[in-house]
Amino acid sequence: MLRFVVAAVLIWGELPAVSVYAETQIAPWGSVRERYDSNVWRRPKELLRDAQGNAPQLYDFVTTVRGGLALRHEGRDIEADLKVGGDYNKFVYNTGLDFYAAALTGTIGLDRWVDQYVRGAKLSIDQNLFYSPEQSISRGTGSEDFESGLLTFRRSRLLNTTAFHGSYPLSRDISLEGGYIFGLRRLTSRTEGGDVAGATFFNSMTHTWQGGPRYNLTKNDSVAALYKQTFFTQERAEGGRTFSTNIITLEGDYTKVFPEWTFTARGGVTFVEPAGRSLPSGSIRVTTKPERDTVLGLMLSREARPSFFLQGGARIAHIAKATISHRVYERLSVVGSAQYTLSQFFPNSGSQYQFFVGTSRLEYKLTRNIRGEVFYSYQHINSDTTSLDYQVSRHQVGVMLSVLFESLGESFEFD
Repeated sequence: MLRFVVAAVLIWGELPAVSVYAETQIAPWGSVRERYDSNVWRRPKELLRDAQGNAPQLYDFVTTVRGGLALRHEGRDIEADLKVGGDYNKFVYNTGLDFYAAALTGTIGLDRWVDQYVRGAKLSIDQNLFYSPEQSISRGTGSEDFESGLLTFRRSRLLNTTAFHGSYPLSRDISLEGGYIFGLRRLTSRTEGGDVAGATFFNSMTHTWQGGPRYNLTKNDSVAALYKQTFFTQERAEGGRTFSTNIITLEGDYTKVFPEWTFTARGGVTFVEPAGRSLPSGSIRVTTKPERDTVLGLMLSREARPSFFLQGGARIAHIAKATISHRVYERLSVVGSAQYTLSQFFPNSGSQYQFFVGTSRLEYKLTRNIRGEVFYSYQHINSDTTSLDYQVSRHQVGVMLSVLFESLGESFEFD
């Protein structure tokens, strides 16, 4: 079966896609991924045993076949990049875990449209919609849980984020920037592998407003005073009382941008209600190219975020993340990242959840639109909370073949 799919992908990769209009290109894409996973359940064996003391096999081999369409539109008023697709995942031993997943991601740029009415104004819309029981770091799947450093047990979930971002120029050097983000997280009532006392899941609906004035000191430097408010309601995934939490953040921002590097520093204070807590918050983000073929990234942050596993309400997330990308030569690249997250729950900050993940992959471009890669991922979780204590490590290693087909009139290249 796998050989047939790979052969079909390679043959199809030589065929052109359909171009609907002169300014719209549509291209199909697909990938075949084979991996070994040391713990497909994402929890220790002692939390998987049934009433008779039996536990399923932790490790497995998983085949993922993914496909969909990429759309690029560039008109007089609108620019859009959209990607829609789905995948099927087949397990060798734990066949009951076989599942389908779907995703819709994209960005719509409306800068040209709003510029007709207000010179220099900007507006964009970002959409991310995922359905899957898997929490994966591979491209094309939901990564919110990895980015926030809070991983749950296996349970199917629908994640949606719709974001509007814009800026309005008040003068040549001062602009007013802002945005609104709507978020939705819905989970099924069944936990794959069985329920565990204390492993509570929360459905969440979030509304985030943010904005403030930005002053351009020079062409490359700017400062801003920013206000951000996140109001969210939650309920247990199994149903029950709905409760709400409010997070308000006031921060100052300094950003410096050059072609070779970008630096952003934020700092301020965050208020959390109804916990009645205030805490210092902030972040530092650096992206630099020490040489033409190497890109380095560093991010340090401390902020309040919604908690959707083990305990509802807000949590303090301390995140440290480093990334590196190096092109060995035209076709071969090496990519790696490491992230550590410490989440402290309210009101008892001694109740915490630690997460570490390290990833690496070797990418090789077989052709302009066909890429092969070898990847490895290590994860470690340490849950030290009043509701549930456990530790678990996980290794994943595998290969993937990806194809991004060409559209008539323009070539779609990999990011």
